[in-house]
Formats: sequence, C-alpha cells, structure tokens
Amino acid sequence: MTSQTHTGLGRWYEGTDTLAQDVRVRLTRNSIEFMPWPPRPQASSSAPPSEAELAASQPSLPGLRRYARRALQVGEWWRGSPTPVGLPDGGTLWLPEDSPMGRELGGKALTTQLSAHWAWVVCCVVVLVSLVAWFDRQGAGLLASAALPLVPQRIDQALGQQVEAQLGREFLRPSRLPQWRQERLQDRFDALADRSFPGVTLELRFARLKDRAGFNAMALPNGTIVVLDGMAEALTDDELIAVLGHEAGHVKHRHSMRHLVQAAGLVTVAGAVLGDFSTVAAGTLASVQTLRYSRDAERQSDAEAQRVILREHLPNETLVGAWIKLREQMRASGQVDSGPGWLSTHPPIAERIETARRAAQEAEPAR
Repeated sequence: MTSQTHTGLGRWYEGTDTLAQDVRVRLTRNSIEFMPWPPRPQASSSAPPSEAELAASQPSLPGLRRYARRALQVGEWWRGSPTPVGLPDGGTLWLPEDSPMGRELGGKALTTQLSAHWAWVVCCVVVLVSLVAWFDRQGAGLLASAALPLVPQRIDQALGQQVEAQLGREFLRPSRLPQWRQERLQDRFDALADRSFPGVTLELRFARLKDRAGFNAMALPNGTIVVLDGMAEALTDDELIAVLGHEAGHVKHRHSMRHLVQAAGLVTVAGAVLGDFSTVAAGTLASVQTLRYSRDAERQSDAEAQRVILREHLPNETLVGAWIKLREQMRASGQVDSGPGWLSTHPPIAERIETARRAAQEAEPAR
C-alpha cells in the first residue's frame, strides 16, 4: 500500500541546546522534510495555519532539511500523545498528538495498535491469563517431558549426592534397625532391583531422624533410597518391599529431575545441557525441596509398586496394608489428610488406599 503524503506542523530540537523551533513538516513515501516556519503576526484570536494552507504555501527553501525514512528512529504512536522522531544528526522532531504523520511513522507496532483500544487490551489480558493457567496445568509438564531427555544422567547423580550429603549433615542419623533385618531386606531389594528395574542404579540405605525414628521413605535422584526406622519397624517385609518398589519408580521415571525442570524452566535445562548446572541451579535447587513430586508422579510410582507386587508374587493387598498403616501414622501425628487435592503434592491417602484396593481386586492372585 502506497504511503500518502502528509503536511503539518511540528517542533524541532537541534540537539545542541534545549530550544525548540516550530517547523513545517512534509512526509512522503521515502523521506521526511521540514524547515523553520516563518513567524506570523498573530492576534489573540488568530489561529495557526491550517493543513490546506500549509500544503498550498511555498516557503523559501533556505533551512530545508530532508532525511530518508529508513534513517529515522521513530517512537511508538500513542493516541493523545506527540510522536518523537529521532534524526540521524542527533536532533529530534516532535509531531503533534494524533498527527497522521505520527500515526503512519510510529503506529504500526502491534502492541501500539492493540493498546490504543481497551477491548483489545482486555482480550490480551484474558489470553495471557489463559496461557499462564494452561502452562501451570499442562504446559510445564509438556515442557519437562520434552526437555528431560536433554538432561544427562550425570546431573541426577550429582544432584542426588548433594541432597544426600545435606540430609546426612542436618537430618539423618545411623539406623538402629537390627542388622539381621537390614541384611534380609537388602538381599530382597537387590533381587527386586535386578528383576524389576534393570539398568536403574538403586541403593538401599536405612537411617533414622536425629530426634526420632521417623515414618518415611524417600528416593534421591542418584538412586539412593532412604528408609527411616519408624517405617521399617511398622511395616512387614512384604509391605516394605512394595514401598521400595514405589520409591524405585521415582528413580526410574526421574521424577526429581522432572520436578526440577518444571520448577526452574529452560534456564536450568540450558545450564544442565551446557555443563554449567552447578552455577545455574545447584545453589538453590540441590536441597531437600527437590524430593517433592507432583500427584501424577506419585500415582505413577504407585502403579510401579503394584507391578512389583505382581512380579514378586506378593499378596495382592500388600500396598493396601502399607497405606492403611501410613494413614494411622498420619492421624497419630496430627496430620489431616483433607481439603482440596490440588493443595497437596500427594494424592489423598483415602484415594491411594482405594486405588490400591481396586488394583488388588482386579489383579490375578499371587502364586
């Protein structure tokens, strides 16, 4: 579309001082030109020259300045505001508010066009909020799925070692579980790892919290699974093996690193791929908080536990018993498993018990 020729008034700052000159401006397809407008005697009731008068006038040529449009640095056009035009020689030409020349020169940016109309602004806000909500619910997970294969396994190892060292310094103490039971569970777990999780680096460790036995188990990104004495004492060997299958599922599916990628985004992924992970993320992310997983990750690991139960020929209700004992422990310690599920990183314990019971009923009996 061919640009229209416009004529109008403007104010020109040469750039060497703060004084301004009124100028007559003409905008063509390829250039902008202006020259000082001769002073006119004006009474209090007189008006500036009209567009028609400017277009028809023939001012003298001395003082004429001409610049190619491609050499101009034009500020965005805003309704009700003058438009600045930066000149190659350091001067600035200001076009009046709502000037057709200002609209043509600076009004082509999409943001400017949209922001000039409140309806478009509202639409943009709605779209932005929708995108943020979608990214929070699905986009971050899709991003993590795409980016996770780019993160080398050595990053999981390095992160897990840092977390394990921090746990050892601040929280964990040597286990008091009888040595014979530790060895029996270790043998069963090693056999389980070889049969059900080939190629996955797994290591079992027993410990207790510094002031109590603790009722928990956790999988670190490097494959170390820590079982606290309180859980080992409360669960049977079969129940503990099922729980270990759940924790091994976290390692197999790299849930720690997936959570890390979702939380930290592309910056951390880029740092990991480029080998500068420690600088980018280790200072803030190599902590116990890395052990948090999403509810979907927990459900995926629960499914791994059910697979272990069938493969190891454990009673079908094994995981049901483990979750019931976990619920009893939660109630005894004053934890309340209620409220909206989206407020928690774990599925409600009642849901986990029901899911495990349904899986047990649908599975073939253990032989």
